[in-house]
Amino acid sequence: MNRYTPTFVFLVLCLAVCLVNWNCSSTNQHDIDETHYPLIDTRFKVHKYKDNIQWQLFVKNNPRTEYCSVHFEWEDIKPIYRKINEEFKWVYQVGKNKRSWK
Repeated sequence: MNRYTPTFVFLVLCLAVCLVNWNCSSTNQHDIDETHYPLIDTRFKVHKYKDNIQWQLFVKNNPRTEYCSVHFEWEDIKPIYRKINEEFKWVYQVGKNKRSWK
């Protein structure tokens, strides 16, 4: 038995404990309730954002970029005023942001 064997065994056990507990930590470190507002786009996909997009003001021809907590990526949101069932409503076209790293 080598003199480094106990140290090696200790390091392997520490590594095993770290790998087992890798996904056990919470991303919410301060126990603050995070609110995510749902949004259904023109393709009937559900997205969730921290801000309530339906009450935000949009600059004309400038989509808003928000982080989607469902798809885990940055998305561009563009409002469209469209006729639905004999009345006009705001619908939202959502697409992946070009500068997103995924």
